[in-house]
Amino acid sequence: MAEVYYGIAGNPVSHSISPLLVSIVAQHLKQNSRSKPQLEIKSLNLIEANSIQDALAWGYAKTIPNPVNWDYTGAPFGKFRNRALIQKALETTGKVVLEDQDLTMIDSSIKVASFPLSSKVKLPTKAFREEIWLNLTTPLKHQLTSQAVVDFNESSLIESVNVLRWDGHGWWSSNVDGCGVVRCAEFFGLDVTSGAILAIVGGGGAARSTAHAWAKSGGKIKIISGRRTIDDGPWSESIIESDSYDMMINFDSEELPKNFDDSAIIISPRYELMEGTIEQRIQKLVNGTLDGRWMLVAQHLECWRQLWTPHCIDDLPSMALLMTKLIHAENVLASYA
Repeated sequence: MAEVYYGIAGNPVSHSISPLLVSIVAQHLKQNSRSKPQLEIKSLNLIEANSIQDALAWGYAKTIPNPVNWDYTGAPFGKFRNRALIQKALETTGKVVLEDQDLTMIDSSIKVASFPLSSKVKLPTKAFREEIWLNLTTPLKHQLTSQAVVDFNESSLIESVNVLRWDGHGWWSSNVDGCGVVRCAEFFGLDVTSGAILAIVGGGGAARSTAHAWAKSGGKIKIISGRRTIDDGPWSESIIESDSYDMMINFDSEELPKNFDDSAIIISPRYELMEGTIEQRIQKLVNGTLDGRWMLVAQHLECWRQLWTPHCIDDLPSMALLMTKLIHAENVLASYA
């Protein structure tokens, strides 16, 4: 039985629902996997850190000196109340076996991009006795440069790492921000492999990852000026000038740029606490600007597919089912807040 210690590190992290997603996917695999993956989530952690050294230190110590209050419960993460409420949420998600009809993929016939982008190294084909899974968020994504970490998916090439795995022998790193954006585009009916155009506002690690994955998948990119601009990189030859585009993502702010193409799909990388019934929450997900939960759910599934459990790839939940389970789980937590 593999014992998995999970954490998400960065600052801030109190808003993160990644630990909840880890729990839901682990539960789904236990209930549905034909191979019955032998893994147990031993702990979930929010790691408030401004340096990659502090994040990796947690990986070795597996303890948090000052627990972070979680936005979804208002209680210190990892303490009894939080653990009990997450278990309450899992009692509900375990009964959710069908995706909500409103969250079904628009066009399942679309050709999907192939990930990982680079697989020059071979990942372990099984889980080890003790593993550490770590997600990184702002401001840590560009800080990992150690040669002691096996780079997977060209994450060091674009200076953006957002997922790590310690398999008992060494660290592996990857970035799935961009892969998640591509999966969202496919989910909502865009064929990235045939040259769909993505407009990107802003720069930073997530923007570089998105440009990289989109270009490598066959898509084209339009750069819209923002507070930061993406530097030249492996995506440069895919940048075009175009008045229209198929999707836009704004990494700079919540405000849409002037004269944006209102026929395009708009996705936000941000998400906040939701209110309302299950039905009201789902309508917020499918109407208007796409909530950052879409990007997060897609990224999270790629963490499992590409780095954490590639041997269980066929047994993972679909995006629609995982989103359905997540909304039910959030609704339960809100009822106790």
